[in-house]
Amino acid sequence: MESIDNYKALIINGVNDKSNDVDGHVDFVGPIGECDYHIDCLLEYAREKYPNVSIFQRITDRCEPDVPIYFLTWLNNVVYINISGNRNGKYGMLFLPDEVTENQMKAIYELVKQISKAHVDIVYDMDFDDGFVISKEFNYERGKAFEESLNEFFKKFNQKKSK
Repeated sequence: MESIDNYKALIINGVNDKSNDVDGHVDFVGPIGECDYHIDCLLEYAREKYPNVSIFQRITDRCEPDVPIYFLTWLNNVVYINISGNRNGKYGMLFLPDEVTENQMKAIYELVKQISKAHVDIVYDMDFDDGFVISKEFNYERGKAFEESLNEFFKKFNQKKSK
């Protein structure tokens, strides 16, 4: 597996009728140094991957990055945003679709190995209303490894899994 440290985002594909990718396939998005903003990388990825999903053609780079992320999760993809930097250390956000497949779960735990010491917030239960994304967040706790937080999230919220 490539390293997320070299990219702005990572997409773990889910099951949908808009793509030929295998469930759990990982796509790295926006090589650092080649892509300045998360929104640009995400829109480019979404437009290339889902050319027949018209919403991606209508979203502009002036919107918040969570808008294309919402629609990517709506297509059952898991999205991880790498927000690491010199000022804030290793930090990221994991956006989950309503259902996470077993293959996606395996890929998430492979990602965990790469970012075990990162501070990662988990965003879930996303909805889109009047141009805004509404969601819930499960925030990391200081001193806990990402895997601990992830396990706690799945245990506490009994995240739905599809077979």
